[in-house]
Amino acid sequence: MSVETPHPVNHDEIDIFDLIDDIKDKWYWLLGTVVVALCLAAAYAYNATPVYQTQIVYKQVAQVDLLPVNQPRLQDVFSISSEDAFKEVRALARSGNTKRAFYEQLLSEQNEALSALIYDQALTAEQNFSRFAQRFVYVDPGAKDTDVHLTIKFELNDAEWATALLNRFSDFVLQSYLDEVRNTVELSRQSILDALRLEADGLRTQYHAHKNQRILTLQEAASIAASVKQQQPFYAASNNVVLSAQPPLFMMGQTALNAELAQLRGRGERNEDAYIAGLPELTWKIQNLEDARIDWDRVRFVQLDESAVLPLKPVKPRKQLIIALGGALGLMAGTMFALLAAAYVRRRKSKRGSRRGRLAAMLTPRL
Repeated sequence: MSVETPHPVNHDEIDIFDLIDDIKDKWYWLLGTVVVALCLAAAYAYNATPVYQTQIVYKQVAQVDLLPVNQPRLQDVFSISSEDAFKEVRALARSGNTKRAFYEQLLSEQNEALSALIYDQALTAEQNFSRFAQRFVYVDPGAKDTDVHLTIKFELNDAEWATALLNRFSDFVLQSYLDEVRNTVELSRQSILDALRLEADGLRTQYHAHKNQRILTLQEAASIAASVKQQQPFYAASNNVVLSAQPPLFMMGQTALNAELAQLRGRGERNEDAYIAGLPELTWKIQNLEDARIDWDRVRFVQLDESAVLPLKPVKPRKQLIIALGGALGLMAGTMFALLAAAYVRRRKSKRGSRRGRLAAMLTPRL
């Protein structure tokens, strides 16, 4: 007769109700851990240094705001669209070199109250600048957004200094871009003026060379006419002479040759530029560029849609969130501690029962 072997019982299965009973049994571990976690979270939230955040917003300007720099007199010198102006200001505001120059300017003021906020003696110069640069946050919707704007946020432990520094940074960026554009306009205008003046000088040099050559030629012809006693033009209408080719110059007669010489020599007493082909047009262009003036006070490359204002409350630490996270972490840790405590008690009971069983087995006489 065969004996049926019983299936082994799996003692590794987890019963959720047993776990709940363990947590209920060790509830003080759960409650104590949650209370401690909440106390620690509250202590951190209310004792951490507050961080304040303020922001500015740039928007793209209308093309009319750029008319002073896009005036017709400067069309060959400089021109810019409102879209390009916004992109360049945005790139300048995000540039690390701009933030570094602004940071160095702040340090050069040697303001003790400000230095305490943005400079730490225990850090290197690069580490201090890196920490300062990280206080800037940029919100840029990108090219796909129809409403083109850039938001710059700044964080600092002092609300008033945060507001003042961000407004100063905005002024620094706009002034830097204005100086850059003014320098570009002046350099471009000077370069074009130099080229036009050089071209004008070339025309004058060419003209005077031709004029001097003509004077020498007329003097020689007048000398020949005087030697042959040719006072009047040989081919005058009264002579009834028909020439098939250009006659020698002396045949114009000494009177005509001397008259032309007198006119050429007298041009120096008048404005000779009028006799030079192409020079009046160049002079007009030069005068236009020299007279061009830009009212920089009317130029706007971006619109400052929102200035930095004093924040009413800090953005860090977020007290309610920290306390909530502390409570959640305390709940999870307390549950784990309660289960571990229950498991530890159960293990001790199991070991105690095992020892008793072995002792009883040892005391039981063998049959």
